[in-house]
Parts: sequence; C-alpha cells; structure tokens
Amino acid sequence: MVILLNCVTLGMYQPCENIDCTSDRCQILQAFDAFIYIFFALEMVVKMLALGIFGQRCYLGDTWNRLDFFIVMAG
Repeated sequence: MVILLNCVTLGMYQPCENIDCTSDRCQILQAFDAFIYIFFALEMVVKMLALGIFGQRCYLGDTWNRLDFFIVMAG
C-alpha cells in the first residue's frame, strides 16, 4: 500500500509549477514523501535488526536487500 501511495504522490508532483513549494498541494505531497521515506527507512532498520547486517544469510547478504538499502540511502 505504501508503494502504491508513493506512485500516486510521485504522479501528482509537478516540479516546474511551484518551485518554492508554497501551495497546499505541494506541502501535502512533501509531508507524504517524508512519511514514505521514514516508513521505508524503519522497515530497513527492522530487517537489519532481525537478520543482522553482514554475512551470507544477513540483510546485506541478499541482493534485493542491497538494492533496497541503496534506494533508501539515496532517498
């Protein structure tokens, strides 16, 4: 559901329309963006705590989790 929410908010974002982000729409979208980032960052931290960070069977041992880590860190 959060991924779907992220797709919808990205589709609604109009970067050239309001550069200073003073409109209510832009501020609401920024709030959703912050919520989504925090959600995914917490998901990553919980997985790291549950699986461990390094090793073959740990969080960074899985290719998909490494991709997830890179995307969250880039955010």
